[in-house]
Amino acid sequence: IDMNADWRYGGDHFEETLLDYDVHSNWGNWCSAAGMTGGRLNRFNIVKQSKDYDFGGDYVRLWCPELSDVPDKFVHEPWKMTEALMEECGVKIGPGRDYPSPIVDPNVTPKIMNDSRGGGRGGGRGRGGRQ
Repeated sequence: IDMNADWRYGGDHFEETLLDYDVHSNWGNWCSAAGMTGGRLNRFNIVKQSKDYDFGGDYVRLWCPELSDVPDKFVHEPWKMTEALMEECGVKIGPGRDYPSPIVDPNVTPKIMNDSRGGGRGGGRGRGGRQ
């Protein structure tokens, strides 16, 4: 949704690269995340999930060793560090550096999620249905 790209490219990539790949979880989740199953669109908030399930950043640091010296406060959003703090941590965030900047702004809601159709069975009017 965020990148306005065909969801099947993501499904293909995960199928080829995930260590714990499961055909049903992969394709079902990619299809659902793309809004292909009807109802409302659910956007996966990677920053929120990362903070909720990897509070101290241990998992991030395991798989992204370039972030090993980044303070806990920034480990899930290292692009928010100042240049001085990056220098102090020995990492540079941004295009062509040690760790990339986000491809899309995680704080901006994709246009498709702002359309007036709402979503779900109630057409965006809550649990009460039509008014």
